[in-house]
Amino acid sequence: MLLLCSAGCVRRDGRNSDCKWPPETAVHAATPRHLSADAEYAEDLAIRYADAHHGLRTRNYLSGELYAAERNRCMAELFGQVAKEHNVSLADVSSELGRNRALIDLAENLPFALLYCFAAAAVCRMIWRRYPPHAHGWIPGVIMSLFLSLVFATGGVMLGEEWCWLAETERIGNGHMSYRVARLPWALHRPELFAAALIVFWVATAEAARQARPRAMNVA
Repeated sequence: MLLLCSAGCVRRDGRNSDCKWPPETAVHAATPRHLSADAEYAEDLAIRYADAHHGLRTRNYLSGELYAAERNRCMAELFGQVAKEHNVSLADVSSELGRNRALIDLAENLPFALLYCFAAAAVCRMIWRRYPPHAHGWIPGVIMSLFLSLVFATGGVMLGEEWCWLAETERIGNGHMSYRVARLPWALHRPELFAAALIVFWVATAEAARQARPRAMNVA
């Protein structure tokens, strides 16, 4: 539901591949959030234009440099139209591109974070059922927990990046992310997210071990 709500953050009307800015149907104040949304929309239109007219599979394709130049030319033109529409400077529009994404990133990544937490908790409970302290002592369970925490954190970062990528393509309605993937949190904060995934797994295994301890004491 959060992902579906976040999809409404991108305009759906007036999409085209002709580098044309569709006029807005309603008057909006030139707030940072609205300028950010307009800049993101203009960027997507520029990528659509470059893909359709100068992309790798078009007959006009000559080089990646020409593709990027045409995309940037179109984007600058669209930014200028946004600036004119809202009576702001071109710098005001371009500076808002990629900003005000906190709620979007939260909506896209919170479902995966919850799934990761549930999966980590389930695996940690399985570890301590497989290696109960009363039968094997604490060392086997701790070693398996440390090993699987690395596996889980590595896999979690990889899957989380794919999840975020797919969620963002659905939100913007364009399967070609281009350089925009570099703005996703999994690309910007990969080491921090890996550390967070490790900590979540360690907390889960500590809680599972705490629950296993009374059973071990009762058996003893």
